[in-house]
Amino acid sequence: MSDTLTRTHTELDVLTEAVEALREAEELRKAVRASGARLRALCRLWDQTAGLWGTAPYHLEQSCRARGLIT
Repeated sequence: MSDTLTRTHTELDVLTEAVEALREAEELRKAVRASGARLRALCRLWDQTAGLWGTAPYHLEQSCRARGLIT
């Protein structure tokens, strides 16, 4: 078992660890939002470049796989 489960915690210990976890979760949410924005921009660019309309991120993934760029 991990140390977290076996030792006795105070309320302050738990809240201090929660703050760390909450900060980490917020950073991950920010990263996901940034990644989504980047993919949406690439979808629009792909539409313009390939003469398409309505490209979604999974379309980009399929195109990359079809060209052997993702294995």
